This record gives sequence, structure tokens and C-alpha cells, in this order.
Amino acid sequence: MMPSDEQAADELMRLVGAALERQDDDLALQSEAQLAWLASDLRGALSSDEHAADERDADAFARDMVARLAIQRAQRALPRRELQSRPAPMVATVAQGLHAASEHRAAVMLDLAAAAGAGRAIWDEPCDTWLELPSDIPSSPYVALRVAGDSMEPVLAARDVILVKLDAPPTVDDLVVARLADDGFVVKRVAGITSAQLTLASFNPAYAPLVVERVGTAILGTVIARFSRL
Repeated sequence: MMPSDEQAADELMRLVGAALERQDDDLALQSEAQLAWLASDLRGALSSDEHAADERDADAFARDMVARLAIQRAQRALPRRELQSRPAPMVATVAQGLHAASEHRAAVMLDLAAAAGAGRAIWDEPCDTWLELPSDIPSSPYVALRVAGDSMEPVLAARDVILVKLDAPPTVDDLVVARLADDGFVVKRVAGITSAQLTLASFNPAYAPLVVERVGTAILGTVIARFSRL
């Protein structure tokens, strides 16, 4: 029995997606525009009888491929490292311990969930643990945060630790720590930037993207390393 147009479209998109994941070792298809063009090309080859459904399927395919490639890029850019920590020589706030930790090739470390409460400044959080910097990361004032929740799986899991470079200007595809007015601090991927807004996305598709104003949204910094959970 011959497959229907819808079945043929589903199979075509599945095969194209599988081929992209196998062959795109250098992640050449890096932009949503390229994948949107591919989805449009797929739609053009389909029957007009079920065009609306075909369009939804092709668009969903493009979104899925964008998400998969973003996950691959993040995993390559942030290889998982072994966490090494030590007690801080003094219990101090993040602001007080930031430069002292840097001088000892370390970063102050605290629990992101504990620092995520509305109205609380991360600089005032008490810190009694330092993360030791890997040899390939230069000394600088960093903050190490323990992740909470599952919104960034499979790249970041609950209790993973991330190293954040402070005040680094975000670019598309960076993982950033941002402070939102209602949600405290969150870790997200920068999915889009305009002069007025940032689109912050999760890797877990159960969480919808957030569109936030660039003015009024505090970006703590950019994630430059990830470490296995404690």
C-alpha cells in the first residue's frame, strides 16, 4: 500500500533530520533562518490537500532541529569537567570574597536556588566554599553557581555547577545567568537579540521561551564552564 502524503512528509523530515545530525559534525547549520528555509523547501514538495497540517509539521521539524543543534553546540562548547572545591578561608559575602578567590585561582561558589529569591542581591549572599579553577581557565573574578531545576536539561541538570564570567556581553547561543523581576536568577540560552529585547530559551521543550526587555533585565554574566554535580 502506498503511503499517504502526510506519512511521506513525516518520513522525509525524519530522514533529513537524522542525516543532518549524522553529517553536520561542524554544526554548519547554525541558524534558525537556514532551518526555516529547509522547512519551507520541505513544504514545497508536499501535497496541497493537507497543506495546513504539512506546514505545522515542517515548522515543528525546523524548531526541533534548531533545539537539537543548540544542545549539540552547548555540549561541545562546555565539556563536562570534574568539580574540585575547597572550604573558603573565611566566610564572607560574594562581593567580599570575589577578588580574594580570584587571587587564589578559585571562584566563590553558592547555590543558585538559595540566591534566587526576589529582592535578594547575589552580592550579599554568604559564601563558605570556593571552586578551584581548571588550569586552562585564567584567573578572573568569577561566580560559580549550583543549578536548580530541569529547564536546561540535557545540558545542565539539577545540582550541576556552572562557572559564570561576570559582565560578559551576551551573544546568541551563549548560556547566561539573568535576574528576572519575578523569578530571581535563571540560567537560559540566548536565542535572540534585538536592540530592545532578549529571547531567553530553555533546552527542555516543556518550558516556553522568555522575551525580556534588555533595559531592566540584569545579566549577571556568561557561562564558560560546567561541572559534574556534587
